[in-house]
This record gives sequence, structure tokens and C-alpha cells, in this order.
Amino acid sequence: MKNARFLSALLLVGTALPLPVLANGTPTAAPSAPSAMKVLSRIDLAQADQPSAKSTDDVRGASQTKTTSPQPVGAFPTNEMSGMPVIGLDGGADAIKKDVAALQQTLTELQQLQLQTKQAHWNASGTLYYPLHLLLQEHYEGLSKYADTIAERLLAVGSSADGRANTIVKTSGVPEIPGGFLDDAQILVWFTNAYKRVGEEVNAAIKATEQVDPTTSNLLQEVEHGIAKYQWQMRAQLQRTKTDPNTGWDLNDNKPVDLAPQAPSKP
Repeated sequence: MKNARFLSALLLVGTALPLPVLANGTPTAAPSAPSAMKVLSRIDLAQADQPSAKSTDDVRGASQTKTTSPQPVGAFPTNEMSGMPVIGLDGGADAIKKDVAALQQTLTELQQLQLQTKQAHWNASGTLYYPLHLLLQEHYEGLSKYADTIAERLLAVGSSADGRANTIVKTSGVPEIPGGFLDDAQILVWFTNAYKRVGEEVNAAIKATEQVDPTTSNLLQEVEHGIAKYQWQMRAQLQRTKTDPNTGWDLNDNKPVDLAPQAPSKP
């Protein structure tokens, strides 16, 4: 191994590099080449065995910077109300309570979906890798804008917004997407179901706020419109038609995907 590194160093040092040329055509002086031993020492340093962290705690403990807060962490979620003047809502305390609860839960679910779209965007695999890779990025950016709008509405009504990771973990109703590489059929099924669930949650939030805060209700309608569009874009790729049962077998190891058809509603 040492001989191989020494040979690599000699080849590296002996390689002729083109010299930079001045505007008048005169070559500049070549920088002095590092000695073979210096190059070897750099290679040895780069290849030196570093102590590897055996657990998450080891990684956290590797930093000397303390991240504890002097203030208590609080509950998940925590929505602190401002003592400064804000535009009031008809209905008083009960109205603001409904409003904040609807907005905060929507924010949490949007953030959860954001994280999962990026996870799937990175790890998408299979025949539909490329179109899903692009579509998931589009969804990620759209969800990010919706989340920002909802968080800003929380601040506008006088509440803090809680976007902490533990709030997402502890209060989101959307399950975690599996880790590792994600098959294209798996992605289509997961997001079809996840968007359906979040869309239904947002729809409930619309109804809860339409009387106490029409502005919030209207914003939530925009979010529900976007989620419904994203859900359609996922399920359309497995949509059954009269000429094609489209069970997803061609994407799923010759087995139908786990996406039970829903009975069509009457017009």
C-alpha cells in the first residue's frame, strides 16, 4: 500500500502542467513543485483512519458548542400569543383558539410533506425515476410556499408559528416515508394516500375557520386546491381506465400496487 502511495506521489509530482501565459505571450514562472515527501504526507493525512462515530450521541458529542436554550422548550406545538395590538377576530378567545389550531396543524402537515417530497426526490428509483424526480421537486417548492403563507398568517393573527422538528414528529398525522431507495410505484402509492389525508385535514380546517376568520379560511382553500392538484398528479399515473386497468404491475415487480380503487361518487 505504501509503495502504491509513493508511486502515486512520484507520478503526481512528475506530471507536466501547462504554464499560465501572460497577455504578451510570455509564460509565467512555474510554481515550485512540492516535494514527494510532502505529497506523500498529504495522501497519508487524507487516508488516515479517523475515529468513526458509533452512534448519534457520538456525533452530537463531537462538538464543543452547547445548544441548550436558557428558556424552557415548552409543549409541542407551542403557539405564544402576542401582547401587542393585532386585528381582532369576531368571537374573541374561542375564535382565535380555533384559528390558531387550524393554521398550526396545517403548517405541521405541510412541513411533513415538504420533508417527504425531498426524501423521495433524492431516492426515487425505477422506470419513472426522472419524471418523479422533477415532479417531486415541483411539489417541494409549492409546499414550501404554502407553508410560508400559513406561518405568516399565524403571525398576522398574533400567534407564533411552530415549525420545530419535534413538533412535526409529535403532532403530524402523516406517517414517515420509508428510508432507503424508493421504488417509483411505492412513491406513487405513498403520496397518493398522504396527499389525500392532508387534503381532508385542510378541508376540515377550512370549515372550522370559515365563520371565525374568513381570511384564514380563504388561505386554507388555496392550500387545499394545491394539495388536491398534487394528489391528482400522483394518482393519475395509476389511474384505471376503460382500456387499461393500470394496476401498476409493470412498475411493481409484476404485482398490482397496494392502492385500492375508490368507488366513484355519484354526480
